[in-house]
Amino acid sequence: MEADQSVKDTLIVNLNKQLSELELLKSMYPNQNEIIITDSSVFEDIKRFVENKSSNIPNHLDFILKIHINGLKLEIYVNLPTFYPDEEPDVYVRCNQLNRQQETNLNSELSTYIKLSYENEVCLYTAISWLQENIDNFKVITENVPKPTPSVLSSKDATFVRLWIFSHHIYSRYKREQIINKSKELNLTGFCLPGKPGIICIEGIDKDCSEWWKDIKSLNWKKISIRKSEVFDINDKDKQQQFKDFQEVSFQSHLSKNKTAFSRFMEEHNLSQEFSEFLGI
Repeated sequence: MEADQSVKDTLIVNLNKQLSELELLKSMYPNQNEIIITDSSVFEDIKRFVENKSSNIPNHLDFILKIHINGLKLEIYVNLPTFYPDEEPDVYVRCNQLNRQQETNLNSELSTYIKLSYENEVCLYTAISWLQENIDNFKVITENVPKPTPSVLSSKDATFVRLWIFSHHIYSRYKREQIINKSKELNLTGFCLPGKPGIICIEGIDKDCSEWWKDIKSLNWKKISIRKSEVFDINDKDKQQQFKDFQEVSFQSHLSKNKTAFSRFMEEHNLSQEFSEFLGI
């Protein structure tokens, strides 16, 4: 997609800031595999754009920063929106030495810090500095208490649900992988439509959908929410389940520009009415 001149001028300024910040990080972490750019072609497209060798708006820059802080090995997944630093970055930290709750708490507080301190300026270095100063707060050892096994089928086991989820945007490759992998892990079905806005439809046993939602919403999002929930008796699962698996879908024109292709997709899965209710139309 080509940009008009005013948008292009703004983009060039922002993308140059992204490249400069990435170069700063490379100088701080020069060893091989400390910084991994997810798609090197995007990096080249950005350079071509800022050098006025291309008028096509490049895709978002994704990269992983692997660092050690106070004995912990961190993988920091970074997604920079095209207009960053005018828009907030997506930053998510993984650490195999922390349990799930510790990792969730870490990312929640990091996200809060970025939102509160964000002033439309590059902020990855300050985010890393925050991690260096605060990571020890999340190393508290917690006991693994076994979960009690219910003797009877709980109500969440006895219901089949379909959740319709709206996100301000879904671009991050890491988040998209998490959405898909967690769905497959829990045998959930549905789809994810990346872009702006981002749409997710997930269906399965209630307790499994709840676990999936707990993990996915803990990622750093600008805005994400369940807009519509459908609940069915477990005996109606075969009749109500509209997808055979979970997949990421895409269309030539995104939802915000052209609903035709997506509407046909909904019709094929007998969900046109439900999707209209989800959109509030």
